[in-house]
Amino acid sequence: MSLPQIQVTHYSHRKCKFSESADLKINGKTLVTPTFAPRLKNDGELKVYHTIRREYAPRQLSTYIVRLLDIGRTLHSDLKRSVLPSLISQMALDTSPQSEEPLLLIDPALEYMYYGANMERLAKTPFVSSAIRQYVSEFIEKSGKLEEGKQLFRDATHTNFWTCIYEDANKRMKLIRDTFNVELRSRADVLIPPVPFITSPHLLEVAIYMNEKSRAFSSALSQDKRECSDYFSMKPSILRNERMMSTIKEYVSTSESPLTIFKFKNLNLNDENMAIERKEFKDFLIELSLIAQHVENKAFMLFEAGNQVFPAALSSFAVVSTGFNLDREDRRKDQKEISPFMNRYDPWTMTMQSKDTFLKTVENNDNLISCHCRVCKENPTVPIHDFIEYNRLAKEHYLLSREQEMNEILTAIEKQDALMGFEKLQRSALKNLTEIIPR
Repeated sequence: MSLPQIQVTHYSHRKCKFSESADLKINGKTLVTPTFAPRLKNDGELKVYHTIRREYAPRQLSTYIVRLLDIGRTLHSDLKRSVLPSLISQMALDTSPQSEEPLLLIDPALEYMYYGANMERLAKTPFVSSAIRQYVSEFIEKSGKLEEGKQLFRDATHTNFWTCIYEDANKRMKLIRDTFNVELRSRADVLIPPVPFITSPHLLEVAIYMNEKSRAFSSALSQDKRECSDYFSMKPSILRNERMMSTIKEYVSTSESPLTIFKFKNLNLNDENMAIERKEFKDFLIELSLIAQHVENKAFMLFEAGNQVFPAALSSFAVVSTGFNLDREDRRKDQKEISPFMNRYDPWTMTMQSKDTFLKTVENNDNLISCHCRVCKENPTVPIHDFIEYNRLAKEHYLLSREQEMNEILTAIEKQDALMGFEKLQRSALKNLTEIIPR
C-alpha cells in the first residue's frame, strides 16, 4: 500500500496550547511548520525568492504561491511560450517531484471573476480555461453598458455561471481538467480545484461540490496521483454567517482531503470596525487547531493572509501566504501616481512603511538601518536614488523578516511560551489582532 502524498507528523515537544509546529510532507518535500509562503507575481520576485533560499537557506521559507493569471510572467520561459491547447492535452506529463526544490502551489484565484481588479488579465491569459475567459469577456462587455444596477448584475451573472458549472457535468469536468493540467505543467505539488468565490450559501454549496468532484477526478490526471486540496475562497463577511461557517467547519473535519486552503479576500481584522469578525475568526482558529491536532493527516493553509500572517501561523495554519505588499494591490481605489519605491516591511510595527517614513527612521538612527535581519546587516545603508536596488533589498528583507517570525513561533512553542505572540502583537501596530489569538 502506497503512502499518502501528504503526511503530517506531530511531536509532543512542539505543541503549546493552540499552537503547534509539525512536519508537513507534501509530494516528497518536507516543511517545518509554520511556514511562510510568498505569493510571487513576476519572474523578478521569483528570482529574489530563489536568491534568499540559495544564500541563506531559510528553513521556514520553503513554499511559494503563484496565481493562475501570473503563471505566464512568473514561471519558466518554456511555459510562457505555451498555449492552452498544448497545456490541456492528455499527453503524459513529467511531474516527478524534486526534493531539493521548494513547494509550489498554483492558486486558481477565480475571485477575479467577481472583482474588477485583474479581471481583464483573467480574460486574456491562456492559462485559464476558455470557459472562464469567455465569461469574463462577456461580463466586461455587458457591465460596461450599464449605468446602474452593476452590483446586482455582477452577483446574478457570477451565480448563474457557477450554477451552470454545478449542473452541467461536461462543463464542470472541462473546467477541472483545464485547471489541473495547467497546474501539473507548472509542476505544482498539490492540485488546487477551481472553485467559486463564495458570496452566498448557494455558492458555498457549489464550492463544496467542486472540491469533491475535483478530488475524485484528480487521480486520473497525474501519473503519481497528485493530492488534491479543498479550497474555500470567500468574502470576509462570511465570518458573520454562523450557518455558513458551521457548514465549512463540519465539512473540513470529515473531508477526505488532508489539506484545506482558505482565503478571506481583503481581510483586515485590525480594523476597529471588525470586532465581530475578530471574535468569529478566533473561534475559527480554535476549531481548526483542534481538528489539526486530533484528526490524522490534517493541515491548513491561509492564502492572502495580509495583516493576519503572524497570528494565523501562531494558532492553526501550517502555511500562511501574502504578496510582498500584504496583498494590497487589489484595494487601490484611485489613480494617484504610484512611487517606483515599494513600501517596506517594518518588523517592529508589523506593517508596511512608505519610503519617506522608512528614511525618517533611518535618519534617527545615524543613517543606518536598525533591522537585524541578515540582508540589512550586510547592506546597512539605503540606496535612496536607485529604486531597483531599493526594491530588491526591501523584498529580500521582507522574506527574511517573515521567516524570522515563523522561527520565533517555533521557538516559543518549544519553550512553552504561550505569551510570546500576544506580547509581540501588543507592541506592534496590530494590537487589535491580540483579540484573535486563542488563549
